[in-house]
Amino acid sequence: MKISVYSPLRISFAGGGTDISPFFENYTGAVVNTTIDRGILIRYTDDCLPLELSSRDFLKSSIISSGKTSTEENIIHLFIKNGIKTGKLIINGDAPPGSGLGSSSSLINGLLKIIHTIKKENVNAYELAEESYNLEKDDFNIILGKQDPYAISLGGFKFMKFFRNGVLSNKFESDNDFILKLEKSILLVYTGKTRESSEALREQSLRSSLNDEGTIKNLNLLKNLAYDLKSSVNKEDFSGLCDIINNGWKIKKSLGEKISNEKIEHIMNYARSKGATASRLLGGGSEGFVLLLSDPENIDFLQKSMLSISNFVIRVKFDPYGTRIISPF
Repeated sequence: MKISVYSPLRISFAGGGTDISPFFENYTGAVVNTTIDRGILIRYTDDCLPLELSSRDFLKSSIISSGKTSTEENIIHLFIKNGIKTGKLIINGDAPPGSGLGSSSSLINGLLKIIHTIKKENVNAYELAEESYNLEKDDFNIILGKQDPYAISLGGFKFMKFFRNGVLSNKFESDNDFILKLEKSILLVYTGKTRESSEALREQSLRSSLNDEGTIKNLNLLKNLAYDLKSSVNKEDFSGLCDIINNGWKIKKSLGEKISNEKIEHIMNYARSKGATASRLLGGGSEGFVLLLSDPENIDFLQKSMLSISNFVIRVKFDPYGTRIISPF
């Protein structure tokens, strides 16, 4: 048996943080995000030997009964719990874990897709996302936004709403001139390090659970910006969209002391001096990828300029699809 699963990464434009419990359960949350043409490829082959996991990203391998308690061993235990005790799992990702692109959800979505395929179980994208969210939260002890597993499982450029008992997703038209312009306007700049997302989000989650007045106010402002950005997309207002992203970053920084730092601010200030019109850090905070927007005619110059302060500056396109089975390797 050979199975290959591809799970895309995602970037978020507005509303990030409003999808984290307990805020969305009490007040509802809203985000605008898209999957991109970077992702995680997982290959499974049953060679009838004890289950082995290898990852290019971690530069590690694990097998059954290795005595480890790492993420790799937790993955092996997940497969064993589902009755899968033999075979090889090979994981290759386009971005390091903890980079703010939803890589942990991309990985878990893909692993669950393989498990269900092996067991001949049919699950839809919403079911896969909910299972992934609960697995990360309860079994892997990760504090995460609910948008990650859903954005990655459903795929595409979309507006999402989060309720206590459900999720709604509305995709934007994918091939009009404005969306094509938006794609050509984006750069991702790597800060050079990753971070543990749970640590960055723990402070916000605690403040929200205590009904801290300032935190609740700012999260509601971020939620409103997601609605505003949705309107900007529908109106094809690029300037307004950039203003919303910038305003969102200002508010996001107020949610915790670990969200930004001198390095992040230096990257953004330098980018603005080279023509960037919008910037924000993706993910929970402190490290990972900075999202930049600029006029498409300036992207080549901006990318070359940013390479003077970062070793990894990339252009991306939107991926219209979510986690999926691909042709066997």
